[in-house]
Amino acid sequence: MANTTLLPLKLQNSSKLLEFIEWYEMAYQTTNPDTGRKRKGNAKKFLTEAIEGLLSSGKVSASLAEAISEFKKASLLSPEVREAKGKLSETDFAKFVELMEKVKAGS
Repeated sequence: MANTTLLPLKLQNSSKLLEFIEWYEMAYQTTNPDTGRKRKGNAKKFLTEAIEGLLSSGKVSASLAEAISEFKKASLLSPEVREAKGKLSETDFAKFVELMEKVKAGS
């Protein structure tokens, strides 16, 4: 007997849940320092644990509340800035933001 069950889930392309999953994978991406290989954040595991915790305790976990808050803040960013944040290192992204602010101040 299997220890797990597969739960296929169809989502509309415009679904907020799908948007959250894509955001989570980028926002919680990790890089192996030895190989430089990037791994997406495990959104499915995160959501499964958050929902299990919610069903068990009846309360939203701090990690879920924090992730939702970050997701809402990231939703305010343009798609280009979100993509840059996912692809650039923290240092490069900070420089990118600094340059963007300099451009806005010059307008």
